[in-house]
Amino acid sequence: MRILTTLILIVVAPSVALGQTTPTEIAAAADVLTRIEALQTRIDPAARAARIVGSSTPAREEVMRSVGTWWDDEMEALSDHIGHNPEVGWQEFETVATLVKVLRAKGFTVETGVANLATAFVASWDSPAGTDGPTLGLIGEYDALRDIEGPFHGDQHNAQTPVAIAAALGLKAYMTDASVPGSIRLYGTPAEEVGPPAKTIMYEAGVFDGADILVRSHSSDQTARGRAGFGVCCLNINEVKYTFTGRPAHQLTSWNGRNALSAAVRFYTSVDGLRSTFRPEASIQGVIPEGGVAPNVVPAHAVVDYYIRYPDEVYLEHMTNMIDDAARGAAMATGTEVSIDRYGEYRDGITLGTLDELYFEYAKALGAPNLNEVPQRPAGYEETGWVTREIPGVGVSVYSSRETYHTKGMEADGLGEIGHAGFRMDAQIMAAILYDYLTNESLRNVIAEEHSELKALLSEYHQRLREVYAPEIER
Repeated sequence: MRILTTLILIVVAPSVALGQTTPTEIAAAADVLTRIEALQTRIDPAARAARIVGSSTPAREEVMRSVGTWWDDEMEALSDHIGHNPEVGWQEFETVATLVKVLRAKGFTVETGVANLATAFVASWDSPAGTDGPTLGLIGEYDALRDIEGPFHGDQHNAQTPVAIAAALGLKAYMTDASVPGSIRLYGTPAEEVGPPAKTIMYEAGVFDGADILVRSHSSDQTARGRAGFGVCCLNINEVKYTFTGRPAHQLTSWNGRNALSAAVRFYTSVDGLRSTFRPEASIQGVIPEGGVAPNVVPAHAVVDYYIRYPDEVYLEHMTNMIDDAARGAAMATGTEVSIDRYGEYRDGITLGTLDELYFEYAKALGAPNLNEVPQRPAGYEETGWVTREIPGVGVSVYSSRETYHTKGMEADGLGEIGHAGFRMDAQIMAAILYDYLTNESLRNVIAEEHSELKALLSEYHQRLREVYAPEIER
């Protein structure tokens, strides 16, 4: 019966099916996806967005004008400065020092080293009219990519915090002049490109507690928005490190040792053998970053580092369990020991139609280039997913590069006219959305309603997946 329901769903409402990736996900989630579509029909986020953006709101227009001025006068140069002085994840010391100095000069109180992360910070400002209004949150990133030629901003993270600062300054001026209560929080989040995921660490430490909404910008090779539902940018991921410990010995008397590298290689080969037993959407990437020191000494220490990915977290857990068992088997076969450290997790986030349609409507109104009118797979608004499950928000990604992600071409565009124009729009759109949230109680209510219902449906979606996968994942 469920298969028949799924076929009907795909034929009658193909746009709903696009919300998930695999046939199994679509089959398991058929009724959940139907209910998401019913929710979207009821709240009609596209029509709401058109009404909001189409309304004449002089105060909002002044905020957007002010944000554009902040970008032109100061933040574009700050973005370029960071772009020309790239620092990789967990090492963004000079970048953070510069950002903190700018924020403090603009009237923000800044706490550094939050969540015990040296290059994380929270910048805070409370309205003179009081703090009994919404707390508006903005996410900033600033880490560069690793490369054999040196760090570079091939994902345009150099712009994200200057964009957020420009948006925050426009809102700060409005809230002060109009005596609007509320607060602004700008979250400096390091190391987006490497694990363990900083945003998860900050989330678990309670850094985001109290935020009512979060907005974030990111580079993009098109201007597009996500479909309401569940997803994450780069698949659900388990980052797992397997450390094998043996016993050293001279290679001429190797029988006295226990070879950790042999265990690691056996394990690595076993994982390759497992690939055919996993569903075709599985993705597994691994390296052996440590495997010994000297050829004439039996390696007593070896490490294998894996990124294990799948479109949903339920089957991902099954994959990880099997790979863990392969590691234990390799250790037993070689007389070594293995420790398993799951040091990072990325999970499906929640995309809200209310906010994504509002962002896209603003992008169209501002004349954003390279528009893709087809809603994309849901991806939350930040890469770890966890925060989106608790706090509603949106990622703003106006076209900023002719090149794809993680390339020298995207870096060049981020330091040129294409990137500058896109970043300026990002800042204006983020500020406009936060202005609407701050001043429009009806919008706040429908965002809360949509987020609450989707959060409940996410739990139901996972339960459906467990039922469908049960024959192959039960141990």
